Amino acid sequence: MLDNATNDPLLVTPVNVSTTGAAKYVLPGIADLNNGIANWRSDVRIYNPSSTATVNATATFYPLGGGDSVAKSITIGPNEVKQLDGALQTLFGLTNTGGALHITTANNAPLVATARTYNQTSNGTFGQFIPAVTPNDAVGKGGRALQILQVEESDRFRSNVGVTEVTGKSARVEITAIPPDSKFAVTGTFDFGPNEYRQYSSLLKSLGLDTAYNTRVTVRVIDGDGKVSAYASVVDRKTQDPNYVNAQ
Repeated sequence: MLDNATNDPLLVTPVNVSTTGAAKYVLPGIADLNNGIANWRSDVRIYNPSSTATVNATATFYPLGGGDSVAKSITIGPNEVKQLDGALQTLFGLTNTGGALHITTANNAPLVATARTYNQTSNGTFGQFIPAVTPNDAVGKGGRALQILQVEESDRFRSNVGVTEVTGKSARVEITAIPPDSKFAVTGTFDFGPNEYRQYSSLLKSLGLDTAYNTRVTVRVIDGDGKVSAYASVVDRKTQDPNYVNAQ
């Protein structure tokens, strides 16, 4: 999908709806925030593929770095795509904030939840597509490390790395940045509360890598019962165009 004003492309990945689904879907990186450099907004879509059943869900917003959450009940009818443009204002009346949106149901439901977070300019938008993650997509203690590629910190791009806990339990998380020559690695350890979401702005620079190209970042849980997902948002310094890199 391309913005006609900026020609900014957005890749929307398909989802298989012939599954039992999940009882929780998490959209990290949801924003309604003007930071003086960019004017960030998030549009959310939630699809109910059932032709007969209405889904009653709770949408809960967890602000960046902790703080009080806020929840609203939502209903998605059969075959409905719930459209929530400017989701934080539409659902919660919130502005100048960012965080993660959790969509929960009493039982497993095969929903499709996606978001587009974008910089709204006077001449079009620059944005990124965000697919929801479920607890089954996340990793916990004793599991594998998540891998994030194409992370860069330079005069062209800055990379923000987001991590969110998705099960409502605490976790200690180890984040490691590995430059392409793999001669050394830089590691940080962070404690996450239940459902906590953090985005580390210019992560590589904060770890002492002022200039780094084609860096691989790993995220793993080293203690606690929580499970996390992660991503990188690689932002063009000139246009503020973000590129979403999902951890795998």
